[in-house]
Amino acid sequence: MRDGQGKGERKRRGPLRGALETVAHGLGYARHLIRGNRVSGDLSWVENTRPIVLVHGFLGTRGTMMPLTRRFQADGRVVFTYHHGTFQLGSLASTAEVLGEHIRSIVRSLDIDAVDVVGFSMGGLVALHAIKFTPASRVVRRVVMMGAPLRGTWMALAGVAAVGLISPSVWQVVPTSRFLRELHEAPLPPGIRIRQIHAEQDALCPEPGPIPGVDRERDYIVLPGGHSSLVIAQPFYARAREFLDAPDDAVERALDVDAVAPASG
Repeated sequence: MRDGQGKGERKRRGPLRGALETVAHGLGYARHLIRGNRVSGDLSWVENTRPIVLVHGFLGTRGTMMPLTRRFQADGRVVFTYHHGTFQLGSLASTAEVLGEHIRSIVRSLDIDAVDVVGFSMGGLVALHAIKFTPASRVVRRVVMMGAPLRGTWMALAGVAAVGLISPSVWQVVPTSRFLRELHEAPLPPGIRIRQIHAEQDALCPEPGPIPGVDRERDYIVLPGGHSSLVIAQPFYARAREFLDAPDDAVERALDVDAVAPASG
């Protein structure tokens, strides 16, 4: 869905201002990238909140998720960030297995029923693989994928040329990869809600369209900005937060209304 507020924002700011903001978001992302993985430790769980697990993308670090971490924490959420290897060069399937165990350990340690997951870029693929292929599906409530290359990206060929000899992950995001085909063919576990959020000017991960299980009108969001904007710009965070904060019964009621609504005409 092209967000209605996003259309108005594009009209107000114009192409030059939009380009400058996208560049600024890229610089902000780079500043957080150099934080590396030595960021503040995870907070202890606070009763009556549902923890959020953040998963960074390719060539990213835990530091790149700091803007989202701070915003979620300011809104009362407990956040866990997951570091998955040196710049996410390893196999995405193996990374998803480790992420699944990380999620289950959080649930066991805090004695809670489930967590929410937010995956940025390649981290979105890791999160989706974890809920489709690991036991973590039993303890995840909702997943937000921000700028995930769900249909792959031909930009991966640059990664293949640079680090393809040591990095399985760059091969796995080529649009024709077996990894992506199997990821799409696997069914979405029942009871898990997914939202896709994408940036309109994202040159790294172009819009893939909604995958099976994602409602185009409700949970497929496109806003103005570039790839880095997804974790830097506030409007992207707002659309992730509203999805995660919506009460479960409100989501179910909306689905029930759609299911029983009479066909038009």
